[in-house]
Amino acid sequence: MGPTGLIAGRYLLGLKRRTHVAAVSAISFVAMALGAGALTLTLALLEGFQSTIRAELRESGVHARLRPRMGGALPPGPWLAQLRQRHPELEVRVVTATTVWAVSEHGAVPAALELDEAVTGVEINRVLAARLVLGVGSRLTVASPRTNLTPLGPVPVRRTFTVAEVRSSRPTEERAVIRTSPAMGAALVGGGAVQSVELRARDSHRAWEVASSVQGDVPEGVEVVSFQALNRPLLAALQLERAMIGLGVALVIVVAALNLLCNLALLAAEKRADVAILSALGLEPRAIFRLFLALGLGIGALGGVVGTGIGGALATLFDRTRLLPLPRGVFLLSHVPFRVTTGAVAVVIAISVAAALFASLAPARAAARRDVLEGLRYE
Repeated sequence: MGPTGLIAGRYLLGLKRRTHVAAVSAISFVAMALGAGALTLTLALLEGFQSTIRAELRESGVHARLRPRMGGALPPGPWLAQLRQRHPELEVRVVTATTVWAVSEHGAVPAALELDEAVTGVEINRVLAARLVLGVGSRLTVASPRTNLTPLGPVPVRRTFTVAEVRSSRPTEERAVIRTSPAMGAALVGGGAVQSVELRARDSHRAWEVASSVQGDVPEGVEVVSFQALNRPLLAALQLERAMIGLGVALVIVVAALNLLCNLALLAAEKRADVAILSALGLEPRAIFRLFLALGLGIGALGGVVGTGIGGALATLFDRTRLLPLPRGVFLLSHVPFRVTTGAVAVVIAISVAAALFASLAPARAAARRDVLEGLRYE
């Protein structure tokens, strides 16, 4: 430890003789610790919820979609069969979609009709089930944009089905969806139908890589939409939420840093005679500047580290004990999730150190520039 560090230690120990300065220093320390702990808990909470949403997107969402660049039909040729052969690690689903009206005794709503070879009966998502009060075994009438010419004029093609399954909606899915086999729904598909291919990796952690892996295996008339592009609004909202809430909570550290600035200014005023004597004995202004800077960093950085540790420990405790329950059937989890990451801890400590550094600069510079005679006048 250098001379400046030794003098800083003596200053801190010397606060016992000045109770009011010691109290303000303790308040500055506690304020920095509370700010860092609150920010750590907030980031852990956001990461817990957002990691759950991202995992649900990977598990139940589409990892990439192939769609025609022009028109609604995919280009002909053996390219789709070759794609299946070259990428056995992918699940390939050809989907034909159109817009229809779903009608029940409780009303009528627009819905997306998807024809999927993997579906044997009629499946609806929870959005449609909630809007029309439908369940397994309910009767559902589907009205198509296609029309039949009758003596009374054009009449929409209608089919009535029995709901075989109600499936969970995807995280980003807000529209009503009906899925059935091509054989059952072919009569309902009009000229506005759009074909697409949905790709899913069997290993959901490879969701981000699917689009790039198949880019060179599709013809020029097919557009590859990546997992990130499919979920861009939600992912962007998650990033914005993290930034804005984190910034709001980080203001607590800014307030604590202002308190630290006042504490250092009070300390410099209390020690002005001692600083003047040290200056008269040969202590350079740079050493005085480093002295007060070390004091501010010692209080602020130590408070930030302690607060980050306490916040991380509380977040881990809340997550493992599931101390904060959530209403069942509303959220994906039964409890409030917390996830402490190394990056979040590093960010909180960096913010605490930076706030302490900037709060210490002005008092340290003022103490270093103080005239020796002015300080000795109070001795």
